[in-house]
Amino acid sequence: MKIGYYIRNYVFKDRDGKIAMGGGVKVISQHVRMLKEAGYETFLLTRNVGTDLDFSEYNIYEKPTVAKSNTDIPDCDIYVGTVYSDVKMLYEMGKGKVIHLCQGYEPIDFESRIKGESITGKYLRKGFSSIWRYVDVLKFKKRIREIESVYALPTVKVAVSKHLAGLIQKRYQQKCFLIQNGIDPDLFHPDERRVWGKNGRIKILSVGSFEIGAKRIKDTLGAISILKEKGVSIEFTRVSQHPLSKEEGVGTLVDRYYINLTESEMAELYRNSDIYISSSLETEGFGLPAMEALASGVPSILTEISSYLNFDEKRDFAYFVPTLRPDRIAEGVLTFIEDQRIREKCRTRGLDVSTRFTLEHTKKDLLNFVEGLM
Repeated sequence: MKIGYYIRNYVFKDRDGKIAMGGGVKVISQHVRMLKEAGYETFLLTRNVGTDLDFSEYNIYEKPTVAKSNTDIPDCDIYVGTVYSDVKMLYEMGKGKVIHLCQGYEPIDFESRIKGESITGKYLRKGFSSIWRYVDVLKFKKRIREIESVYALPTVKVAVSKHLAGLIQKRYQQKCFLIQNGIDPDLFHPDERRVWGKNGRIKILSVGSFEIGAKRIKDTLGAISILKEKGVSIEFTRVSQHPLSKEEGVGTLVDRYYINLTESEMAELYRNSDIYISSSLETEGFGLPAMEALASGVPSILTEISSYLNFDEKRDFAYFVPTLRPDRIAEGVLTFIEDQRIREKCRTRGLDVSTRFTLEHTKKDLLNFVEGLM
């Protein structure tokens, strides 16, 4: 059985010559590797990929198959697409069974843009109340209809988290299988010797692009501003796959800024952080950085969104805050600083929860799913 994972754009170099990629690309790479190791003839198909890249440094699949046009796509028994436009293209080819791998339900993102919750710098520059904003809303509503039409196709649905699987089944009355995302515990683990809040300065970490509105990095920045105005001794570090935005400016709110770190570099950064913050909106399909932080023993402040709440039935593995509330995030930081009991409870429970989200669990889900298609 031949399996082809299709992703239009795989990986490229950023302006500093480092690989630029997101969590969704990493998940596809992991699937392809696992299936090949299990003996399945598997391809990672892409239209665009950077050249002269050291993929091994970033622990991703190193031998993608370039298909510049649909005619270049090899015949497979199964095709897997994740972006809705790619899924539509694969389905319309009519060459094999099509798997729709949902890593996040896109209509939620466009709905939050319409509400004005998830607005990127591009739309802020247009002016929130301008005629261009009205035009954008119309475009967003049209895009939602296009995406929903793709989900309604008779493809095989798979999701990376429980809440996404349930959402798709309910909205489209189609079975949705679960291939749960996971992390490598050999890489993401705590440093038991590390002293929390060493030298009286609390190291806070935020991961994600400011340009991706659904990450709501601006809310984390708002919390950091509140804390620094109060005189709280903190060191704030940002990590992104995009260059520093002018809104973040190192030297004011952000003390350190890193772009496109390797997995090993990220693991080390987690282990040297005191608090992890994610202020994502409901659009977040899973939240790999949050799980990596929990597995690294970092007390975490997370928003009350489905992906995070469904990590565990109990809500004691992180300090949860409502979305769009920088003030509550700041309260969470102060709570961790002032209350060691709560901090240690979140750390211990976070480690416990992360043991159920490993790559071994992902591999088991993936192989069971593929075997069920035979």
